Amino acid sequence: MFLLWCSVSLADSLQAHLQELKKEFPYGLLTDDFGILNKQDLKTNTCIAEPTPFSGQDKTSPYPYWQCFEVKNSKMICERGKYDPHEKALMSMLVVSGTRGGELHEFISRRPLLLESCRLYQKDWLTFTKNERYVCISGADHSKKIRGTKTAWVWIFGRYKTRKGYDSYFEGECDGKRTCGR
Repeated sequence: MFLLWCSVSLADSLQAHLQELKKEFPYGLLTDDFGILNKQDLKTNTCIAEPTPFSGQDKTSPYPYWQCFEVKNSKMICERGKYDPHEKALMSMLVVSGTRGGELHEFISRRPLLLESCRLYQKDWLTFTKNERYVCISGADHSKKIRGTKTAWVWIFGRYKTRKGYDSYFEGECDGKRTCGR
């Protein structure tokens, strides 16, 4: 009986948390956050661009939206590119992907990264997602593509968060230093 009460209490607490986030930031969260995000996470997105309602149409929006995926249905890869003579290194595109409801969502870095840097992102991803059930990812400038019978969304990667930790494309977004305040 105690276990049932704890489960109901936790579910009520998570629901209240989600309602509070959506009340203050009605456009910033497209899915349940499973208790991972906080107000500062959503506020950071309002500092990046003017909040706008999400549109499923193929319309770019600079406002980043958060959405969460089961870790087992998500991954981070480094798509290896060419050698850059100016950087004197192999380059790579960072791609974080997640599947939900039969739709693929790919969050792609804004520009090529050094392959070595991309692998550091992967190392952190493995640390932060290990033994976690959910990961939340923030992305902007979405587009929708139909590939055969499948729907794929492409986003510009901003950052991701689990209960263990947080990583971002831009330095300072995880600690609120690069935003409009706390």
